[in-house]
Amino acid sequence: MINAIDPNLYWVPIALFSCLIVGSIARFIALRNAEAGLRRKRLASLRTWWLLAIAVSAALLVGRPGICLLLTVASCVAWFEFTRVYGARNEDKPAIRAGYGLIAINYLLILSGSTSLFVIFLPLASFIIFALLLLMKDEPKNYTRSAGSLLWGIMFLGYGVSHAAFLTIIPATSSGPLGPAGWFIFLVVLTETDDIFQAIIGRLFGAHKRHRISPVVSPNKTWEGFFGGLIVIAILAPLIAPWLTTLGQQAGPFSVSHAHQPWVAPVLAAILISVAGFFGDINMSAIKRDAGVKDSSKLLPGMGGVIDRVDSLTLTAPVFLYFVSWWAA
Repeated sequence: MINAIDPNLYWVPIALFSCLIVGSIARFIALRNAEAGLRRKRLASLRTWWLLAIAVSAALLVGRPGICLLLTVASCVAWFEFTRVYGARNEDKPAIRAGYGLIAINYLLILSGSTSLFVIFLPLASFIIFALLLLMKDEPKNYTRSAGSLLWGIMFLGYGVSHAAFLTIIPATSSGPLGPAGWFIFLVVLTETDDIFQAIIGRLFGAHKRHRISPVVSPNKTWEGFFGGLIVIAILAPLIAPWLTTLGQQAGPFSVSHAHQPWVAPVLAAILISVAGFFGDINMSAIKRDAGVKDSSKLLPGMGGVIDRVDSLTLTAPVFLYFVSWWAA
């Protein structure tokens, strides 16, 4: 059953655009003496953030159908980018086309509230259908590479990302100030904030790049940036959790008293999101570096492609969902 939108959700776009206005002013001030190329890139990124904010706000105001539609589009575009990046064979095209259908069905299962079927559908269906379609081409050369690449891509960009929408139908997220949508907002805000502050703090304090975490796969990732992003969202999580979720309002598996330590669950969630987001990011970086490209596409000016925007979410969404399910059990 699809519920009507909670009127309390209307303050979310107001808060989002207020933050964007403040951020835009700060960026204009910071760029006033920057060189022309950097200024163009940063302003293009800012325009893209405004467009993404409009899309996300519209999705939230529509409710679960809007969230499912937004992520269906994101997953399908990311799937398109991925199949171009890894260098698909002509023999892979039927499987690639089937991938779009599988992704769409996966989100329809969420929209219809089919929790048990969602869990098994995409992993099992893609495994079988991709194998059958590839084998029907009767071409063994690079078969293993194609089969592995297609499964890898759809599991992260289709199945992983869709857990963000799946948050809206599990029992653990049925309550909260904004209903299930609040949990989705909490996940997205922490994931994107962690990404942003990892980059900002990495540039400010890790410019020497002596403390790189993964110098070959993602040379811009530094320990300074990683811990900086983690600390920021660990502080942010308990501040926004009461407005969006019920994290901290139940004892949890360790019988932690919510009356005295309501920050425990939100901080644990923030730590998991930060770590998962880092690995989601460098996972996609490894794929792009293997293919010899910097960005998955040029669809989002100043940011790259959709993969570059959802890379962290491929792991933060399932990790957060299963943490919430475990904590509320």
